[in-house]
Amino acid sequence: MRKLPDLLAPGVRWFDDWFAIREIAPGIHAIGEPRFHQINWNYLLVGRKRALLFDTGPGVRDISVVVESLTDLPVTALPSHMHFDHTGNLARFENIAIADLPVLRKFEKDDLLLEPIPLFLGHYEGMQWRPIAVRKWLPVGIHIDLGDRRLEIIHTPGHTPDHIALWDKTSNILLAADFLYPGPLYVQVPGANLADYETTAAALLARISDRTMIFGAHGQADDNGRHDAPQLQKTDLNDLLTALKKLRKSGEYPTKYVCNDRVTLLIGRHAYDAWQEVHQAI
Repeated sequence: MRKLPDLLAPGVRWFDDWFAIREIAPGIHAIGEPRFHQINWNYLLVGRKRALLFDTGPGVRDISVVVESLTDLPVTALPSHMHFDHTGNLARFENIAIADLPVLRKFEKDDLLLEPIPLFLGHYEGMQWRPIAVRKWLPVGIHIDLGDRRLEIIHTPGHTPDHIALWDKTSNILLAADFLYPGPLYVQVPGANLADYETTAAALLARISDRTMIFGAHGQADDNGRHDAPQLQKTDLNDLLTALKKLRKSGEYPTKYVCNDRVTLLIGRHAYDAWQEVHQAI
């Protein structure tokens, strides 16, 4: 195999010329795609009896072979939300779980999940949805038992109405997916909602500690051009909530709002509407 450019931070290794892997905690593997322009990071959580893959990437390459190299246990694939860059490899897995939310249930027909318009957004990059058989619909708040590892599904709307996060209380790790990661947070996509963003951020802050490690679904190269699993801290979540409160009170409608030197909001005009609806209802 040809020598690969030095794109990875210490502790991260190449699987091939596309996927990169870091074990962020015992039994929790971050699987990155630093060559994809959105720099997706997906997470494989391995228990004693089963494993769960949180997000499957855009599907440019087959992530299932990476998963098979990391565990021989039965694997369930669970997307954080329906955007194309998180669901591209879903059809490659036999066991697929989906968050049991009304916004997703309406796309179920004959035991298949049809394209969740307008949540998929694959048309932006010429990607097509493949109808999938959902093995399990998982209620929000449920604890998934992998055997010596329990994961809680938390509904975290804001980026999209169907968005969920995973909470591993024992490892003190929050997998925040697209709700929070270093870089520009997309609040300009269809379904993005600043009122939900603010409510969710406050709820997450109330349950995590100063030592909680937060990992997002998109990364960016460091100052040396190297990639690592995108990690944030409670202070970043607090800065996000503080920024949202200031923005709401300002009455202004910027398309870009800086939370701190790691996190920025990119905002569509429609995302402000929910704040106005809440204000009018009071």
